[in-house]
Amino acid sequence: MKRIVFFLLVFFSLTHSQAQEKFSIGIKIGQNFTSVNDVATAHNTASYHAGVNAYFGLNEKTGFAPEIILSQTKLETSSSIASLMMNSLLNPETYHLSYLSIPLLLQLKPFKKLALQAGPQYSVLLDQKKDGLQNASMAFKNGEFAMVGGAKVDLGGFFVYGRYVVGLQDINEVTNQKAWKTTQWQLGLGMNLINF
Repeated sequence: MKRIVFFLLVFFSLTHSQAQEKFSIGIKIGQNFTSVNDVATAHNTASYHAGVNAYFGLNEKTGFAPEIILSQTKLETSSSIASLMMNSLLNPETYHLSYLSIPLLLQLKPFKKLALQAGPQYSVLLDQKKDGLQNASMAFKNGEFAMVGGAKVDLGGFFVYGRYVVGLQDINEVTNQKAWKTTQWQLGLGMNLINF
């Protein structure tokens, strides 16, 4: 036990002695391209996200990058041939799901301008709306766990990023139905506001 405590103290002191004390806060905005398996929707439907990001440098190459993001998931149903034959005026239904997402990412910098990010994300469902002929009750759960992986390129005060989000949880609230799991591409642009 004493050895474990000793090694932890040595690791902690080495990490802090080599840390650059780097800290930054920024804002970001971008586009989501979302699909949900086992739902008759148009795949990779475009929507948006915007939020704030922070960075806490542990050393020259690694750091912790938490974020708070307001993100919209848009799902548009694709009409079947049978429904089109029954009613030619039938419009596809569109679901708008608004989430507050909190990714907790580990950041690694293999190169000076390139950072790789990965980690878990939890999203809380804030609002759900449905456009179409009917205003039925929604069938989506109040939250979702996911894993995030992607890259960020520093452009000197600004940055561009791309990431892939894989839902780990069934977002379907309806019983006796197949599991609905999301996948999402995110592309965007950000700006660093505070740097230390």
